[in-house]
Amino acid sequence: MSEEENDTQFSPTGDGLLHRQPFLPDELVFEILSRLPVKTLLQYKCVCKSWKTLISDPQFAQTHLRNLILDPTVTYQRFFYNPNIVQCKIASIPLKPLLENISEPPKAIKFSMEHKYRILGSCNGLLCLFFVKEGYVRLLNPSIEWKSKKSPTLDSYESHKYWITYYGFGYDHVNDKYKVLAVHANEFGGKVIQIHTFGENSWTTIPNFPLPVGSVSWSGRFVSGTLNWVGNSCSSNRDVILSFDLSNETYKEVLLPEPDGVNVSKPVLGVLSNCLCVCFDSNNTHWDFWLMKKYGIAESWTRLMIIPLNKIWHCLQSRPSFIQPLFMSENSSVFLRTYSKFFLYNLNNGRLDCFPGYYEFDHHIYYESLVSPKF
Repeated sequence: MSEEENDTQFSPTGDGLLHRQPFLPDELVFEILSRLPVKTLLQYKCVCKSWKTLISDPQFAQTHLRNLILDPTVTYQRFFYNPNIVQCKIASIPLKPLLENISEPPKAIKFSMEHKYRILGSCNGLLCLFFVKEGYVRLLNPSIEWKSKKSPTLDSYESHKYWITYYGFGYDHVNDKYKVLAVHANEFGGKVIQIHTFGENSWTTIPNFPLPVGSVSWSGRFVSGTLNWVGNSCSSNRDVILSFDLSNETYKEVLLPEPDGVNVSKPVLGVLSNCLCVCFDSNNTHWDFWLMKKYGIAESWTRLMIIPLNKIWHCLQSRPSFIQPLFMSENSSVFLRTYSKFFLYNLNNGRLDCFPGYYEFDHHIYYESLVSPKF
C-alpha cells in the first residue's frame, strides 16, 4: 500500500470518495486541552488512553493552572465560604453568574465536611482547611475531589493554652512546596508562630515574627510567594505590611501608600489581578483603594479608585467599619465585602450595587484546577 493510500480511508457513505484522516500535532492537542475547564477535561479522560495520561500528568496540571490565572475572563473562578461556622458544611458559588446578575445570585453548592473547620486560604486551586477541634490542617481540591493527608496536630494548639489569631496559606515556588503559617496567642500576651510544609511530619517554630496587632483580616494575603498582613512597624509607630517570604521563611516590612487624609482607618489588604491591594477610610468622607503594581516596591503603589462614603451608605444602609477587596473582573468590576455583606463597584461608571443575602465566614476566591500535589 502506498504512503498516500495509508493516510486515507474510504467514505462510510460508500460513495467511493477518499477523505484524509484528521490529524493534530501533539503540541496543538496539549495547547487546546490546557485551556479547557476542569469539568470538561475530566470527561475527556475517557476519550482515549493517551488523553487520560496527558490530563493526569502533573506538568499538564501546572500548564493548565497558568493558563487559568492568565485568563482575564471570569470563567474558572468560584467564591468559597463557610455558610455556618457551627455546621460542618462548605459552600461555593460560580463567580461569573454572581457578578453578571447580582440581583439574583446563583444557588450555592454545599457539601459536608467531616468536622467543624475554617478556610485558612486558597492558592492554585487548593483550599487549606483547619479543623478546629482536632487541631490539624489538610488541603482540598473540590474540583477533582482530592484531599491531602492530615497534618500533625499543632503543638501549641494541643496544649489548649493558645488559639489561632492569624494565619496564611500559600505556595513556595522556589522549593515547590505548599505551606501554612499559624500565629497563636494567649490571654497573657504570649505568642507562638509555627509553619507547616505539606508532606512533612512536623510544625516548625518561627522566631521573632511580629504579631500583626489590629489587623482586620486574620488571613494573610498571598502574593508573589509571600504572605501579608497589616501590623505595627518594629522601628516606628506606624502601620506597615508584614511580609513573610515562604521560600526562606523570613519576614520584612513593606511600606503602605501615603494617605491624603489625617483621620485614616486601619488599612485592609486584599488581592486584585494578582497584585496586593490596600484600602482605608479617609477623613470619614471616602474609601481609598491602592494597588501595588510591582510587589515590594513602595513606589509602585497606584490609586485604583475612591468611593464616597455616602454612596456606600446608600447601598449598604449602614456605615462599614472596614472594606476588603476580593476580586476584579476583566470589565473593571471590583467585588468587595464588609463582614457578611458584599457589593460590586464598577470602575468605568462608578455604579455601586449591593448583593442580597449574607455569606457568613471565611470568604475566598478559588480557581478550578487539576492540581493534586504529590507528597
